Amino acid sequence: MAHSVLRSAVLVGLLGLLVAALPAVVPTQGVQRSAPSAEAAVPRPLGVGGQWRLIFWDGFAGSRLKTDNWQPNWLGLSDTTVTKPVNTDERSCYDPRNVRVTGGTLRLKAEKRTCKASNGRTYRYASGLVQSRHDFQFTYGYAEARIYLPPSNGSAAPRGSCGPNWPAFWLNGDNWRTDGEFDVMECLSGNDVAWHVHWATNKKHSAGGYPKAWRNDMPGSSGWHVFGVDWSPGRATFYYDGKKVGTQRSGVTGKSHYLILNLGVSGSAIKVPQTMQVEYVRVWKRR
Repeated sequence: MAHSVLRSAVLVGLLGLLVAALPAVVPTQGVQRSAPSAEAAVPRPLGVGGQWRLIFWDGFAGSRLKTDNWQPNWLGLSDTTVTKPVNTDERSCYDPRNVRVTGGTLRLKAEKRTCKASNGRTYRYASGLVQSRHDFQFTYGYAEARIYLPPSNGSAAPRGSCGPNWPAFWLNGDNWRTDGEFDVMECLSGNDVAWHVHWATNKKHSAGGYPKAWRNDMPGSSGWHVFGVDWSPGRATFYYDGKKVGTQRSGVTGKSHYLILNLGVSGSAIKVPQTMQVEYVRVWKRR
């Protein structure tokens, strides 16, 4: 009996040593809308210090747009509604068929084809837009997107120059322009990339900047760039590729905003087909 007990104790001890020597198995996690649990895995704003908490992200995995994050038109009644342009300077409808998710990116395509929008008008061009008005809004924080702006000559060259169309990444309040608007990135005046802030008191106001390095051709050898805004009470600071390009203090709203990405078609020097790509969109709050 004593020998049996001793043998059992030895076997239990050996089994414990074998288990301790086995490598730990960590289950893999799929794509999430909220931040990963491991602190080291949480992405941070490019070039911006401080402690941040990720509250929204979309890496555009899979082959379908996440309609719990986005609506693929300009404030349509449904996800399939073909809508009018954002403003009267644009010449295209926004058709959900011009919004695709493939190859790990969101793709917004502008093309020449007639389309009839929900306002009853027919437009000569169709393009793509996504916005989060009914799915995600926030007040104060850092919004960032990595975007490919296609070359203005319509080629597939790696270096982008964004024009002559009107690609944009922006934030908007429910009541424009009283609630304000932040244009994190928009391509204006041909190939110039700029940021702007719009607001209203008893009259309309606008302010913004055209960073010198972003006039005409964009810097670097790639059409991929990261655009962000650090929005805090009384201040909005804009960052391109992790470098500060401008700060606005007047008219900075404290109203809730939603996210918009679109490829506008405007002006007379239109180049189509053209596709704007987005690798990710992220929003953080300061801890």
